Amino acid sequence: MTFLQYSISLFLGPFLAGLIFLLIYRKRGRDRYQKLITSFIWGMFSIVVVTLFQYIAYNYGLHPEKNLRQNIFYSFMVIGIGSELGKYIVLRYIYFPKDTFKGPIDGIVYSVFISMGFATIANILYFTLPFFKEISFSYSITMVISNLFIAVIMGFFVGIAKSRNNKFVDSLTGLFGAAFFHALYSFCSIAHDYKLLLFLSIGTFIIVILLYYKAFELNEERKRNG
Repeated sequence: MTFLQYSISLFLGPFLAGLIFLLIYRKRGRDRYQKLITSFIWGMFSIVVVTLFQYIAYNYGLHPEKNLRQNIFYSFMVIGIGSELGKYIVLRYIYFPKDTFKGPIDGIVYSVFISMGFATIANILYFTLPFFKEISFSYSITMVISNLFIAVIMGFFVGIAKSRNNKFVDSLTGLFGAAFFHALYSFCSIAHDYKLLLFLSIGTFIIVILLYYKAFELNEERKRNG
């Protein structure tokens, strides 16, 4: 990987977060989200969970191989659950209780910034830790984009839990839904199955758009009801 490619992979996460930051402040004002930068930083720290999972897997010989079952286990139990669990803990227990966190739109916003922080530090660690020997430029880019999409899934369901009685079920739906899609992305990357990755990307994008518009509708309904 060239220096230019390495630089792009490192700055893509902060760049996307910065764009979203500017859009939010233009549309919703400066007082709506006062903790977005800290949520990005907390997202960077959230990678501790998946790093621990990977360290354990690496030391017990559970890292990816040509064995299909081992690849599936690694993708779902280590990468999928590990990555999203760290982000979920930050979203659910640091930002969910805040007064500015009122519904799915807020959940998506905070989740996106947490995920961009996660993706930024992940691209740094990919080139410094021994768990990753064949990380390509294309993976470092698509990993950031996939985390952006997956953040919408988690943020929507954790956000909808704010106004419903069964907060536990809704929150876990967000966690395991995000973990499932993250694991599928990881499996496609490990198996180099780019056709499946393309279908997954299209399907995830459609789901993300539908969830965003549903979140927007719920937000407008909440405003009308006071």
